[in-house]
Amino acid sequence: MYVVSCRKDFTSDQKLASDNLVRNYTNPHDPNVFQDMTMDQLVEKAANRHVCILVHGYRCPMENVMASYWELVTSMSAEAVAGTSGYGLVVGFAWPGRTTSVGYFVAPMNARAAGPRLLSLINALRGAAHTVDVQTHSLGARVALTALRDSKKVFVDNLLLSAPAVDHNLLEPDKDFCAALNSCNRCFVYHSRNDRVLRLSYPLADISGGLKRALGLRGPRSKAVTLSNCPNAYVVDCATRVKDHGGYRKTPYYYQHWRRVLSGEAMSRYDELS
Repeated sequence: MYVVSCRKDFTSDQKLASDNLVRNYTNPHDPNVFQDMTMDQLVEKAANRHVCILVHGYRCPMENVMASYWELVTSMSAEAVAGTSGYGLVVGFAWPGRTTSVGYFVAPMNARAAGPRLLSLINALRGAAHTVDVQTHSLGARVALTALRDSKKVFVDNLLLSAPAVDHNLLEPDKDFCAALNSCNRCFVYHSRNDRVLRLSYPLADISGGLKRALGLRGPRSKAVTLSNCPNAYVVDCATRVKDHGGYRKTPYYYQHWRRVLSGEAMSRYDELS
Protein backbone atom coordinates (compact mmCIF):
# COMPACT_ATOMS: atom_id res chain seq x y z
CA MET A 1 0.00 0.00 0.00
CA TYR A 2 1.55 3.27 -1.14
CA VAL A 3 0.75 6.14 1.22
CA VAL A 4 1.58 9.83 0.87
CA SER A 5 1.30 11.76 4.13
CA CYS A 6 1.28 15.47 4.83
CA ARG A 7 1.22 14.73 8.59
CA LYS A 8 4.17 15.87 10.65
CA ASP A 9 6.53 12.93 11.19
CA PHE A 10 4.18 11.05 8.86
CA THR A 11 1.72 10.04 11.61
CA SER A 12 0.72 13.18 13.56
CA ASP A 13 -3.05 13.66 13.73
CA GLN A 14 -2.69 17.37 14.52
CA LYS A 15 0.14 19.02 12.59
CA LEU A 16 1.17 19.34 8.96
CA ALA A 17 4.61 18.32 7.77
CA SER A 18 6.76 20.75 5.83
CA ASP A 19 6.43 18.52 2.75
CA ASN A 20 4.67 15.35 1.61
CA LEU A 21 6.30 12.09 2.68
CA VAL A 22 5.96 8.73 0.90
CA ARG A 23 5.96 5.18 2.24
CA ASN A 24 5.21 1.72 0.91
CA TYR A 25 3.44 -0.32 3.60
CA THR A 26 3.99 -4.03 2.94
CA ASN A 27 2.12 -5.80 5.76
CA PRO A 28 -1.64 -5.21 6.18
CA HIS A 29 -1.46 -6.57 9.74
CA ASP A 30 1.44 -4.43 10.94
CA PRO A 31 1.46 -0.65 10.31
CA ASN A 32 5.10 -0.50 11.42
CA VAL A 33 6.35 -2.45 8.42
CA PHE A 34 7.12 -0.05 5.57
CA GLN A 35 9.75 1.27 3.19
CA ASP A 36 10.45 4.97 2.72
CA MET A 37 10.19 6.20 -0.86
CA THR A 38 10.71 9.37 -2.83
CA MET A 39 7.98 11.10 -4.79
CA ASP A 40 9.94 10.44 -7.98
CA GLN A 41 9.80 6.71 -7.27
CA LEU A 42 6.04 6.89 -6.76
CA VAL A 43 5.60 8.83 -9.99
CA GLU A 44 7.48 6.07 -11.81
CA LYS A 45 4.95 3.56 -10.46
CA ALA A 46 2.13 5.71 -11.88
CA ALA A 47 3.48 5.83 -15.43
CA ASN A 48 0.74 5.12 -18.01
CA ARG A 49 -1.61 3.70 -15.39
CA HIS A 50 -5.07 4.57 -14.16
CA VAL A 51 -4.40 5.92 -10.67
CA CYS A 52 -6.72 6.39 -7.71
CA ILE A 53 -5.97 8.52 -4.65
CA LEU A 54 -7.90 7.69 -1.45
CA VAL A 55 -8.60 10.46 1.08
CA HIS A 56 -9.81 9.53 4.57
CA GLY A 57 -12.05 11.51 6.88
CA TYR A 58 -11.97 13.01 10.36
CA ARG A 59 -10.81 11.31 13.56
CA CYS A 60 -8.40 8.80 12.02
CA PRO A 61 -5.20 7.87 13.84
CA MET A 62 -2.69 6.40 11.44
CA GLU A 63 -3.45 2.79 12.38
CA ASN A 64 -7.13 3.37 11.52
CA VAL A 65 -6.18 5.06 8.25
CA MET A 66 -4.11 2.04 7.25
CA ALA A 67 -6.82 -0.43 8.28
CA SER A 68 -9.48 1.34 6.22
CA TYR A 69 -7.18 1.74 3.22
CA TRP A 70 -6.23 -1.95 3.28
CA GLU A 71 -9.93 -2.83 3.47
CA LEU A 72 -10.71 -0.55 0.54
CA VAL A 73 -7.90 -1.88 -1.63
CA THR A 74 -8.82 -5.49 -0.86
CA SER A 75 -12.43 -4.90 -1.89
CA MET A 76 -11.40 -2.84 -4.91
CA SER A 77 -9.30 -5.77 -6.10
CA ALA A 78 -12.05 -8.30 -5.40
CA GLU A 79 -14.57 -6.25 -7.42
CA ALA A 80 -12.13 -5.55 -10.31
CA VAL A 81 -11.97 -1.83 -9.47
CA ALA A 82 -8.23 -2.24 -8.92
CA GLY A 83 -6.01 -4.57 -10.91
CA THR A 84 -5.48 -5.37 -14.56
CA SER A 85 -8.92 -4.11 -15.63
CA GLY A 86 -9.10 -1.21 -13.17
CA TYR A 87 -6.70 1.05 -11.33
CA GLY A 88 -3.11 0.04 -11.87
CA LEU A 89 -2.03 2.07 -8.85
CA VAL A 90 -3.88 3.03 -5.66
CA VAL A 91 -2.35 5.63 -3.36
CA GLY A 92 -3.60 6.50 0.11
CA PHE A 93 -3.32 10.12 1.22
CA ALA A 94 -3.01 10.91 4.94
CA TRP A 95 -3.77 14.31 6.44
CA PRO A 96 -3.97 15.38 10.11
CA GLY A 97 -7.69 14.85 10.74
CA ARG A 98 -7.58 15.03 14.55
CA THR A 99 -8.71 12.14 16.78
CA THR A 100 -10.81 13.67 19.56
CA SER A 101 -14.47 14.69 19.59
CA VAL A 102 -13.66 18.35 20.21
CA GLY A 103 -11.04 18.16 17.49
CA TYR A 104 -13.71 18.45 14.81
CA PHE A 105 -13.90 22.20 15.34
CA VAL A 106 -10.27 22.40 14.18
CA ALA A 107 -10.36 19.51 11.69
CA PRO A 108 -12.03 21.52 8.87
CA MET A 109 -9.17 24.03 9.06
CA ASN A 110 -6.69 21.15 8.83
CA ALA A 111 -8.63 19.80 5.85
CA ARG A 112 -8.36 23.13 4.05
CA ALA A 113 -4.65 23.36 4.89
CA ALA A 114 -4.12 19.85 3.52
CA GLY A 115 -5.79 20.72 0.21
CA PRO A 116 -2.64 22.20 -1.39
CA ARG A 117 -0.67 19.10 -0.35
CA LEU A 118 -3.18 16.87 -2.10
CA LEU A 119 -3.02 19.18 -5.10
CA SER A 120 0.75 18.71 -5.20
CA LEU A 121 0.32 14.93 -5.19
CA ILE A 122 -2.34 14.97 -7.90
CA ASN A 123 -0.25 17.16 -10.18
CA ALA A 124 2.84 15.02 -9.66
CA LEU A 125 1.00 11.81 -10.54
CA ARG A 126 -1.06 13.11 -13.44
CA GLY A 127 2.11 14.14 -15.23
CA ALA A 128 2.91 10.44 -15.64
CA ALA A 129 -0.40 8.61 -15.21
CA HIS A 130 -2.96 7.82 -17.86
CA THR A 131 -5.72 9.17 -15.59
CA VAL A 132 -6.04 10.18 -11.95
CA ASP A 133 -9.22 9.70 -9.88
CA VAL A 134 -9.80 10.83 -6.29
CA GLN A 135 -12.08 9.00 -3.83
CA THR A 136 -12.89 10.56 -0.46
CA HIS A 137 -14.77 9.76 2.71
CA SER A 138 -16.51 12.22 5.04
CA LEU A 139 -14.35 15.28 5.79
CA GLY A 140 -11.87 14.08 3.18
CA ALA A 141 -14.26 15.72 0.71
CA ARG A 142 -13.19 19.12 2.04
CA VAL A 143 -9.54 18.24 1.44
CA ALA A 144 -10.21 17.23 -2.17
CA LEU A 145 -12.62 20.05 -2.99
CA THR A 146 -10.15 22.58 -1.60
CA ALA A 147 -7.39 21.09 -3.75
CA LEU A 148 -9.55 21.21 -6.87
CA ARG A 149 -10.93 24.74 -6.56
CA ASP A 150 -8.42 26.20 -9.01
CA SER A 151 -9.14 24.53 -12.34
CA LYS A 152 -6.05 26.12 -13.87
CA LYS A 153 -3.81 23.92 -11.75
CA VAL A 154 -5.33 20.46 -11.72
CA PHE A 155 -7.64 18.12 -13.57
CA VAL A 156 -8.83 14.68 -12.43
CA ASP A 157 -11.10 12.30 -14.27
CA ASN A 158 -13.53 11.10 -11.57
CA LEU A 159 -14.03 12.64 -8.14
CA LEU A 160 -15.98 10.30 -5.88
CA LEU A 161 -17.29 11.78 -2.63
CA SER A 162 -18.70 9.21 -0.20
CA ALA A 163 -20.60 10.63 2.83
CA PRO A 164 -19.17 14.11 2.11
CA ALA A 165 -19.06 16.17 5.31
CA VAL A 166 -19.50 19.57 3.69
CA ASP A 167 -22.61 21.76 3.51
CA HIS A 168 -25.22 20.53 1.03
CA ASN A 169 -25.15 23.76 -1.03
CA LEU A 170 -21.40 24.15 -1.55
CA LEU A 171 -21.32 22.78 -5.12
CA GLU A 172 -23.87 25.35 -6.29
CA PRO A 173 -22.88 28.37 -8.41
CA ASP A 174 -21.03 31.08 -6.45
CA LYS A 175 -20.49 28.74 -3.48
CA ASP A 176 -17.14 27.66 -2.04
CA PHE A 177 -16.58 24.50 -4.05
CA CYS A 178 -18.46 25.12 -7.28
CA ALA A 179 -15.16 25.80 -9.06
CA ALA A 180 -13.93 22.32 -8.12
CA LEU A 181 -16.44 20.88 -10.59
CA ASN A 182 -14.41 22.51 -13.36
CA SER A 183 -11.38 20.50 -12.24
CA CYS A 184 -12.87 17.07 -12.83
CA ASN A 185 -14.57 15.27 -15.66
CA ARG A 186 -17.29 13.87 -13.37
CA CYS A 187 -18.08 14.34 -9.67
CA PHE A 188 -20.10 11.66 -7.87
CA VAL A 189 -21.87 12.42 -4.60
CA TYR A 190 -22.74 9.27 -2.63
CA HIS A 191 -25.19 9.94 0.20
CA SER A 192 -27.38 8.04 2.66
CA ARG A 193 -30.15 9.34 4.91
CA ASN A 194 -29.24 6.49 7.31
CA ASP A 195 -25.95 8.22 8.22
CA ARG A 196 -26.44 9.06 11.92
CA VAL A 197 -23.06 10.81 12.15
CA LEU A 198 -23.99 13.32 9.46
CA ARG A 199 -27.60 13.62 10.60
CA LEU A 200 -26.95 14.18 14.31
CA SER A 201 -23.35 15.35 14.74
CA TYR A 202 -22.51 17.32 11.60
CA PRO A 203 -24.92 20.28 12.10
CA LEU A 204 -23.64 20.85 15.67
CA ALA A 205 -19.98 20.28 14.85
CA ASP A 206 -20.21 22.70 11.94
CA ILE A 207 -22.40 25.18 13.80
CA SER A 208 -20.32 28.13 12.59
CA GLY A 209 -21.73 27.40 9.12
CA GLY A 210 -25.30 27.95 10.28
CA LEU A 211 -26.62 24.44 11.08
CA LYS A 212 -26.73 23.37 7.44
CA ARG A 213 -27.31 19.78 6.38
CA ALA A 214 -24.37 17.72 5.16
CA LEU A 215 -24.05 16.94 1.46
CA GLY A 216 -23.58 13.28 2.37
CA LEU A 217 -26.95 12.96 4.12
CA ARG A 218 -29.51 13.64 1.37
CA GLY A 219 -27.33 14.94 -1.42
CA PRO A 220 -27.29 18.49 -2.84
CA ARG A 221 -29.80 21.03 -1.51
CA SER A 222 -31.58 21.48 -4.85
CA LYS A 223 -32.01 18.82 -7.51
CA ALA A 224 -33.14 21.46 -10.00
CA VAL A 225 -30.06 23.62 -9.42
CA THR A 226 -27.77 20.60 -9.63
CA LEU A 227 -29.27 19.39 -12.92
CA SER A 228 -29.22 22.81 -14.57
CA ASN A 229 -26.02 24.35 -13.17
CA CYS A 230 -23.75 21.45 -12.25
CA PRO A 231 -23.75 19.35 -15.46
CA ASN A 232 -20.94 17.03 -14.39
CA ALA A 233 -22.33 16.32 -10.89
CA TYR A 234 -23.85 12.86 -10.39
CA VAL A 235 -25.85 12.06 -7.27
CA VAL A 236 -26.23 8.52 -5.94
CA ASP A 237 -28.71 7.68 -3.17
CA CYS A 238 -27.17 4.82 -1.20
CA ALA A 239 -29.76 4.48 1.58
CA THR A 240 -30.87 1.02 0.47
CA ARG A 241 -27.36 -0.40 0.91
CA VAL A 242 -25.55 1.97 3.31
CA LYS A 243 -26.84 2.06 6.88
CA ASP A 244 -24.06 3.95 8.67
CA HIS A 245 -21.29 6.49 8.13
CA GLY A 246 -18.63 3.94 7.24
CA GLY A 247 -20.92 1.59 5.35
CA TYR A 248 -19.79 2.49 1.84
CA ARG A 249 -16.57 0.53 1.88
CA LYS A 250 -18.38 -2.49 3.36
CA THR A 251 -20.95 -3.09 0.61
CA PRO A 252 -20.08 -4.68 -2.74
CA TYR A 253 -22.75 -2.55 -4.43
CA TYR A 254 -20.61 0.55 -3.88
CA TYR A 255 -17.66 -1.05 -5.67
CA GLN A 256 -19.89 -2.31 -8.46
CA HIS A 257 -21.10 1.23 -9.09
CA TRP A 258 -17.50 2.46 -8.87
CA ARG A 259 -16.51 -0.06 -11.53
CA ARG A 260 -19.15 1.40 -13.82
CA VAL A 261 -17.77 4.88 -13.16
CA LEU A 262 -14.26 3.75 -13.98
CA SER A 263 -15.42 2.13 -17.23
CA GLY A 264 -16.52 5.55 -18.47
CA GLU A 265 -20.05 4.44 -19.31
CA ALA A 266 -22.89 6.95 -19.46
CA MET A 267 -24.48 7.39 -16.03
CA SER A 268 -27.75 8.76 -14.74
CA ARG A 269 -27.42 12.18 -13.11
CA TYR A 270 -29.58 10.96 -10.20
CA ASP A 271 -29.29 7.28 -9.38
CA GLU A 272 -29.74 4.76 -6.56
CA LEU A 273 -27.37 2.15 -5.20
CA SER A 274 -29.73 -0.81 -5.45
